[in-house]
Amino acid sequence: MKKIGDASFFRIVDRLLSAGTGRVPRTHWSIDGVEWQRERHSFSGATHGFTIEVTTGERTARPGWRLRVVKEYWRDGRGESTRDLQWAQVEAGSRAEIVEWLKRQERAFE
Repeated sequence: MKKIGDASFFRIVDRLLSAGTGRVPRTHWSIDGVEWQRERHSFSGATHGFTIEVTTGERTARPGWRLRVVKEYWRDGRGESTRDLQWAQVEAGSRAEIVEWLKRQERAFE
């Protein structure tokens, strides 16, 4: 992983966020000192629909940080995918600390 927002970043994040999915998706969970919270917002209409998933990870121990990851799924009126977007933003703390934490998680997956 080179930086927050690149393809390898989202591969790591997808693995971490999968801890909150399953038969009954969780809205709160913890991984290695980081508390995660997920919110989903959806709309479905005659001509289009979308789901926006906002997940926030926060480490309160020093050095503390907060990272927000947003995934958008857009569909046409028939339910066919038209566009998927994902982005991330550091809301507090050091980017370097977040990247280091994510690299530790990536090593743990191996």
